[in-house]
Amino acid sequence: MFYCLNPNILPKIRLINFAIIDLPYVHKRRKAEEYILYIIRKGSMYIIENGKKYILTEGDFFLLDPSYIHEGYKGAYCEYYYIHFQHFDIHKMEEYLKPSITQEILKNRNDLLQSNSFSYDIYEKDKLLIPKIYHFSNYNSFITTSCLLNEAIEHNKNQIENYKILCSCKVLEALIEITRSFVFTEIENLSSGVPKSYRKIQELLKYLNTEYANKITSTTIEKQFSCNFDYMNRVFKKLTQKTIFTYLNTVRIDHAKELISTTSLKLAEISVNVGFNDEYYFSKVFKKYTGIPPVVYARGMLKNK
Repeated sequence: MFYCLNPNILPKIRLINFAIIDLPYVHKRRKAEEYILYIIRKGSMYIIENGKKYILTEGDFFLLDPSYIHEGYKGAYCEYYYIHFQHFDIHKMEEYLKPSITQEILKNRNDLLQSNSFSYDIYEKDKLLIPKIYHFSNYNSFITTSCLLNEAIEHNKNQIENYKILCSCKVLEALIEITRSFVFTEIENLSSGVPKSYRKIQELLKYLNTEYANKITSTTIEKQFSCNFDYMNRVFKKLTQKTIFTYLNTVRIDHAKELISTTSLKLAEISVNVGFNDEYYFSKVFKKYTGIPPVVYARGMLKNK
């Protein structure tokens, strides 16, 4: 089972802390009016929810649903984080939908890598797919999540200005870290079913998004990814509807527009900063992708200030 949560809305935290329990303690039977999140740091926890038994161990994440009754069925030593929260935009996605959810995870990652980081539109499409139960396969992610929850606990304890908001922000950040860890695990688990070319395109998108300011040629890409450029370009276009250099130019022009609107750099300096060594060629590409030369775009920015 999965839960789809709108990350534009903060979770409202009622309780959050770190607890240590031992025999003979067993969780009481209850039906909570809120979601309860457990992350096990050490030991074991034995829980029944809606008639199904779960054994949680170190590195497990588990989300209890307010729709169901839950209780402990066996005592054990356990160190764990707990968070009691409400959220106004969260809904269940049943297990039988998992194949389509898996495809959505892959599509969402692909779309995000191609998204325009200078646009507000991404907020409207943003969502978190949270698994009901998940084991951290990456220890670093587990430690990062633990540190975020420790910060959330400290914010909740200090009770000064906006402490609950800061607590909620840290919990949301932890949920994002958990989701990213889960997505990484899913993609790794699907490696036999996902073409190697798909994973290469994901790596290439990350590379273009971060290295756009450097000189990038077909030879550079072949050496970086140990591939045939023409084949890579065909697969890239099939997945993104753009050629590699069309996408690279889009990234470069988006960053150029940002520099024009937020700095006093000259166009010659901006062209170099976004990967064009020739100002004339930069102007030509800028006009092709925006419809106007960069000097006209810059004048428009000045008028709007």
